[in-house]
Amino acid sequence: MGETEDKIRTPQQERSIRTKEAIIRAAMQLFSDKGFYQTNTKEIAAAAGVSTGSFYSYFVDKRAVFIEVLHKYGDELMAEVERSMAEINFNTIERTELILHLIDTLLLSHKAFIGYHKDLNIMYHSDEAIKQLMDAQYESGRLKTLSYLQMGQDELKTADMEAASIIVFESVSAIVDFISFSPQRIAVDRLKSELVHMLVQYLYK
Repeated sequence: MGETEDKIRTPQQERSIRTKEAIIRAAMQLFSDKGFYQTNTKEIAAAAGVSTGSFYSYFVDKRAVFIEVLHKYGDELMAEVERSMAEINFNTIERTELILHLIDTLLLSHKAFIGYHKDLNIMYHSDEAIKQLMDAQYESGRLKTLSYLQMGQDELKTADMEAASIIVFESVSAIVDFISFSPQRIAVDRLKSELVHMLVQYLYK
């Protein structure tokens, strides 16, 4: 470990924990508003209400805080999906409504990343640590999809739920990304309706 890394603070007291959290939240907002490459550490520190020197006592550079943002986003996304799905009675809900509910939850969560989606794509292909982190988050999403399919497995057409979970996860992720980050030629509701119809026809008896 280098001298710079040795000086990075691991917050123990409540005040230090709050300061680090404020830096992460400020960076998350700035990355979303301006993008990663258009944001500097001085701006992050100012938005968090701390000095630039204080920023560097918690993070070696903006890449380090970006990785923390990715961790936090992934954790919050998973928690939001679990909270949203926990509101559902799987025994009574219509399957079209279930899938639409999941799509809407994911669309809402993607709003935090709209500003730096392009930067994420660049960093995914140029930074191995970020690639590994994002791959791990995608794998968690696939496993969560599998667990939801298993809850209603008696209604499924397929016996290969592991393969089905990948197909469903990748299909939903691709369309949610398209809706969130691409110019729309047709209404979003039409895209969601067709996606739901496709998945219901594929999955259920």
